[in-house]
Amino acid sequence: MTGHKDSNNLARLCLVTAVDVEFKTATGLLTEKNISAESKFKICHGMVGARAITVLQCGIGARSFAEWLTQHLAENRYDALVVAGLAGALDPRLKIGDAVVYDCCLDAREAIEESAPQHSPIQHSHKQADLVRALLDALRGTELNSFYGSGITVSHVVINAQDKLWLGQQHQALAVDMESFDVLQVAAKCDVPAVVVRVISDEAEHDLPDFNSATDTDGTINPRQMATAMLQRPVASARFLRNLNPVLAALRKVMEVVVRV
Repeated sequence: MTGHKDSNNLARLCLVTAVDVEFKTATGLLTEKNISAESKFKICHGMVGARAITVLQCGIGARSFAEWLTQHLAENRYDALVVAGLAGALDPRLKIGDAVVYDCCLDAREAIEESAPQHSPIQHSHKQADLVRALLDALRGTELNSFYGSGITVSHVVINAQDKLWLGQQHQALAVDMESFDVLQVAAKCDVPAVVVRVISDEAEHDLPDFNSATDTDGTINPRQMATAMLQRPVASARFLRNLNPVLAALRKVMEVVVRV
């Protein structure tokens, strides 16, 4: 990276996704694809031009993924790792389909009711600087609005607007997800430059259906429980469904930037 190679020389990129729609969007951009599974995690090897891309799916909350990823990075060499997917907005300035590149990630999984996160933030080292700059420049070259700021990892989907706004104000963070902190921590220990780019799927001032009740212990969505959760919050569900197409379109654009940056 800095002083050695720029982002255009990333011959091998690891892309970490959480849910099926993220994994399928990313793998849909690859050629020469080979999808397999190791433990409970999906893996897809493919190409974009001359660049080898490996897409991993860790599931919602990335349960048990850190240990597996540590071994995977020890056995496979990558020039960089990107966590890419959806996130909730914590700042009212961010709207549906906006892109956020994290400048650091806070761990608030055990301290969502406290005034400070339990663990120190994972921040960028000099090795990430060129990749972050290239991502931001490429995103700003699209029609998407893009932001650069802090993200937070929590232990469950934040479904209430007042909680999202509180988290954003308390931690001065832009977006919230359930996977990024551990992935960045593993990448740092393995000396792999890593960044996070997220697409806003729900705005800070809007409630969500209770997706927590629809998530199985392995981090997958249970369709029947999802339907029940959406029926219980019809207004929030209607808004979520109305926003789905623009969110997925923005996700595809972000993935296109990530695999080619």
